[in-house]
Amino acid sequence: MPEAQHQQLLELHNQMFMSPQDFSYRWGLGYEELAKICSISKSTTYHWLGGQASRRAAGLPYQRIMAVADFLLTNAEVIQPLLEGWHHSQPPN
Repeated sequence: MPEAQHQQLLELHNQMFMSPQDFSYRWGLGYEELAKICSISKSTTYHWLGGQASRRAAGLPYQRIMAVADFLLTNAEVIQPLLEGWHHSQPPN
């Protein structure tokens, strides 16, 4: 893949954002599942999705994680075999 195409792909990635409310509603996820996806505490996701008094905005890095997860889930039929191949080619930790 040429360098210009790499840069374009990475720029598109950098423009991917999705709110916790939109992501959790679209996929029917609760606090615990969202916490696992974003590698954060359940209490943080509660503040993202909870009532107005305790509501906090999700940071852009977390909104990008949710957008990428949305992309993966939306395109699962195509992406799952690619991810499995990638996973098996990585050295063990």
